[in-house]
Amino acid sequence: MAGKKRVLLSLLDKNEECARLVAQELAGAGLAVQAHFWDASSDAMAFFAVARELASCQAWVVACADFSQKDVRTSVSLAALAAQAEHGNDFPIFFAASLHTVSLPTPLTTAQFVAKGLGAKVAVRVHTVTPLWPDFRLRPHALGSLGLWFELGPRDGSWQGAFFATDAVSAPSAHGVGRAGSIPEKCILEYPVRGMQLTVRGIACTGWGVQNTLTSEESYFVRVPACPEVISFGPFPRTNEAELYTLALC
Repeated sequence: MAGKKRVLLSLLDKNEECARLVAQELAGAGLAVQAHFWDASSDAMAFFAVARELASCQAWVVACADFSQKDVRTSVSLAALAAQAEHGNDFPIFFAASLHTVSLPTPLTTAQFVAKGLGAKVAVRVHTVTPLWPDFRLRPHALGSLGLWFELGPRDGSWQGAFFATDAVSAPSAHGVGRAGSIPEKCILEYPVRGMQLTVRGIACTGWGVQNTLTSEESYFVRVPACPEVISFGPFPRTNEAELYTLALC
């Protein structure tokens, strides 16, 4: 398999025959395939093992007959966010299904639905992809007993402070500032704010923030008790008209 592009095949439904057929088609197109059945538990950490695999893959294929279960949608969204943090927003994601009318969470809006010719389309895509990076950095971290954290900051330049909000059920419970990639054990927070109330896409949200200056080498880390349905984040808002990045994860 030396030299072959690696593809992770995630099956949301435990269907052995589907797994065999899809894996055979991808392998027949000259791709190195690793397959697994999705962990549909309500634990938000279920995405972490998938995210680790995607870090060394060039494409992700999700096979499903249904994509309506909330726990599955949010955990798939987290895995997609982790892959995009590693590879860029144009990381190839495919749904091996004909669910063209299904609504998709924001991290999956560029995914392609393919009912026929999957192997050929994935093979072409992995050889022509060009990484596209947003202006921000955003990565989920699953840290076992330490919980689910989001890391964010500017990709280039600097932010004058940082802000992160989620739906009230998943309101932040801890935050910190430190070097990118590693949640700090100790830090000094400048003018920290907790419990700011705002509405995002019609959903009541709670926001936390700090006014530390962040560069591309520093991040704001926020812990949440469960995977949010929606997140809003960016530089600390100075006015009511401040623009924030907003992602729906469900």
